[in-house]
Amino acid sequence: MSSVRITDIDIRTMWGDTTISWHNLDPQINIIVGQNGFGKTTMLNLIKSVLVKDDKFCKMLKASVCIKTTEGEMSFDGRRMQHKPAFGGFANVNCFHYLNTFDVPASKKSTLSQLGMSLDAVLYQRTPSVYSFSDYRLSMLNDLKTALQKQERIEKFFAIINELFASTGKHIEIDDKNRIIFRKGDITIEMGNLSAGEKQILLLLFTLFLMEDKPNVLLLDEPEISLHVEWQDRLITLMHELNHNCQIIMTTHSPNIFADGWEDKLVFINDLIQQ
Repeated sequence: MSSVRITDIDIRTMWGDTTISWHNLDPQINIIVGQNGFGKTTMLNLIKSVLVKDDKFCKMLKASVCIKTTEGEMSFDGRRMQHKPAFGGFANVNCFHYLNTFDVPASKKSTLSQLGMSLDAVLYQRTPSVYSFSDYRLSMLNDLKTALQKQERIEKFFAIINELFASTGKHIEIDDKNRIIFRKGDITIEMGNLSAGEKQILLLLFTLFLMEDKPNVLLLDEPEISLHVEWQDRLITLMHELNHNCQIIMTTHSPNIFADGWEDKLVFINDLIQQ
């Protein structure tokens, strides 16, 4: 299995005079920490803009971004409007994921938050470009040889979720309409009625489950927002167990995120900035 990884990131003229130079990224876990205002979120957004081949953010900040990978190089120079971007480096753009887990309104017309819409897309076939849990289950019908193996994966995955939600008394199920729901005794709880923290951790875990242990790159901006402290403690371990072939690049303000033996994966944003 080819192991796609980001190895080096160089960003120039972020905010006009800031240069970020980050080399030898960890192939599995990278936890970016630092004070507010030092560019953690901006850096992630610039990385995302190149990975998903959308140069608007680079142009807006007039920043030059170069990302080296195990398969090549991707770059864009937002300082030169006529510059042709180099979007090589990865054969499959679908191996990148950027999750925004902030629970903010999607629009004035929508009853769902951005977080709710993202979770809905991961669960069901709403968007052709998003591989969903429904797609995963339908694939079992197309390949009966692996159907049993995939069903076992689902059962193990649901067991992890049920263990996480045990203290709330909730139990995840697939109902007779093929909807993902929770039950608490005789009460049925729709996904949209879960708390922000519950929807947040489900979005993270379902996204990793659907990678099917394949190499991926996952960008996360402060994934601990709204999560219970106990879930913060276990988050990285859970994500790593669901797909140890995924390279995670994340920002955080919570010491609980790296308290479970991940301190050696810390990267201080100040150490990456060159004035």
